[in-house]
Amino acid sequence: MNKKQQIQFNLNNFLLSTSLALDLVEKDVHNTSKNHSKRVAYLSLKIGQKFDFSPQEMSDLCAYCLVHNLSLKKENNYNKEHLEIAQEKVDNLPFLCGYKNIIKYHREYFDGSGVFGLKGKLIPQFSQIISLAHLLDERFDLSKEHIENRKEINSFLEEQGNILFSKELIDKFFEVSSNIDFWLDIQNENDILYFIFGSLYDFTITPTFEEVLSYTSIFDSLYSENSDYLEKCSKMADFYDFDHKDKQTFLIAASLHNIGKLAIPSKILNKQSKLTKDEYEIIKSYPYYTKKILNNLMGFNDISNWASRVQETIDGNGYPYKLSGKDLSLKDRLMAVLNVYQSLRTKKSYRDEYSHKDAVKIMLELSSNNKLDKATVLDLSKELQ
Repeated sequence: MNKKQQIQFNLNNFLLSTSLALDLVEKDVHNTSKNHSKRVAYLSLKIGQKFDFSPQEMSDLCAYCLVHNLSLKKENNYNKEHLEIAQEKVDNLPFLCGYKNIIKYHREYFDGSGVFGLKGKLIPQFSQIISLAHLLDERFDLSKEHIENRKEINSFLEEQGNILFSKELIDKFFEVSSNIDFWLDIQNENDILYFIFGSLYDFTITPTFEEVLSYTSIFDSLYSENSDYLEKCSKMADFYDFDHKDKQTFLIAASLHNIGKLAIPSKILNKQSKLTKDEYEIIKSYPYYTKKILNNLMGFNDISNWASRVQETIDGNGYPYKLSGKDLSLKDRLMAVLNVYQSLRTKKSYRDEYSHKDAVKIMLELSSNNKLDKATVLDLSKELQ
């Protein structure tokens, strides 16, 4: 591996980390419980073992489960648009087997009553498995401890043979769930992760930084579609003459700096009136979630730091860590300045976008109050005009 050009990357490691944000989105929209995607993956992999899937198939099945709710922030319903958006984004990820339309068709039912009306074996097998696992956890919450919940699940599925799901798939579920350890493990995140890591082969790859940026940019597009933020970041990286590795890792961090906002309830994030004190405290948690998500990714230490420090200020009164100027590198300061500039130059529901001149004026006032780095603001004002 050329460390100046490439980075180690494991798709399931990446998606297990980002599933925290996606699960919080689904909880906001559909009231699913914590670790929903991990439970969907756990159940699907258990069923995959019964079908004797290859290691590559098991790896892909897990990844599809972890990303099944990818575009809920863009579209709050499981309709054709949502599923097509999700599939389009998923196609950018480095799956192993080359299967098509798994996410697009994961809301299909065996009798043709799903979103696209596919019937029976026309539905991809992976899609059928994810459909069953997702529906069971959404409807019954597989993390519940009481025995009655298991009985209700079994009664429900006994009535669904060749209706919502094939009888063969339901029979595989009954085989999997016949052991008590299945029900106990699926209630515990650590047991789920132990099973997942124990079931999957290590398919770590060494893509270029540019390829990794194409993966991480999926999350930037979820929050800010048609944004030129990465282009602005690229121009400033060139202005400071970052070497190839520094520029690309900085851009990867920029593409992920808002991922923590996926954890913020949409009613707060999109609120048009003034936030209450409590709501503002919730908003302030988003860099914490960014850090929490990215900290588990191998090789992403610097990326995690730059992405999660966008709200830190020179005077040490930023959030969430109250770092002061001496603790903030050039890339930290630049990311914070770019974040403010992008916000000011973007039209909001409650105001029009500011011109470049007015945005810079506001940022210079912030730097005078020791919030932003003045030298970086002046550099940006010349380079991005």
